[in-house]
Amino acid sequence: MMDSLEEKWKGLKLLEEERVGTELEEDSSTELIYKEQRTVLEKIYASRLISNEVSMTKVWRIIKAMKFTEVSPNVFAIVFENVADKVRVWEGRPWLFENQVLVLKEFEGYKPLHRVNFDTECFWVRIHNLPISHNLPISCMTKVRDEQIRGTVGKVERVDVQEDGSGWGNFLWAQVLLDLTKPIARGRTLTVRGISFWVPLSYEKFPKICFSCGCMVHGVNGCCGDQGNNEGKEKQYGSWLRAKQIPR
Repeated sequence: MMDSLEEKWKGLKLLEEERVGTELEEDSSTELIYKEQRTVLEKIYASRLISNEVSMTKVWRIIKAMKFTEVSPNVFAIVFENVADKVRVWEGRPWLFENQVLVLKEFEGYKPLHRVNFDTECFWVRIHNLPISHNLPISCMTKVRDEQIRGTVGKVERVDVQEDGSGWGNFLWAQVLLDLTKPIARGRTLTVRGISFWVPLSYEKFPKICFSCGCMVHGVNGCCGDQGNNEGKEKQYGSWLRAKQIPR
């Protein structure tokens, strides 16, 4: 609604008093700054209107009180009792509510709500079947290689590797910022020393996705997948993209 009003505003002929800018003074009180430091914005992608204060308190296991303020349908400003609680929740992303993705964004007091992009969220992604034998270098399993591969999936936020930068094991592990409106990546084709091979991806805390188009969230144009007769056809997306939970 606000986006359409802003677009309409660009085509208006403003009156003189409407054109003159009004500069607002910043409120830099210590109390307000501390409140902003303890605040996040939350959006739940659900088909119904919900109030999740009680539910998320249980999920996050935070004893101290949080204040939820609904600022738009299914969008909340959450003020934590202290910064430590906020950081713990922030670093625990992604979170799910009724198997739907719950998006958290940093609170920026001087940004209008309709300009906050809720179409991205961080997920822990695993890259499987990387080469450790067959004359292919085990050095593929390093932080640098991990960032190269995951950089094609989304923006790499964190990489879980050993102190020397290696990530030898069953898979490489990293937190990647994904665009929820784009089909989720199922894997990548890699080429090492002239040999090409497929490496599948899996996702922790995997939410509901559309098995037709592979998106977690449909854009304004709806599903972009094949809406025809899919009887007898193999699903291109499925729950097999969900990673088994293991301690990190």
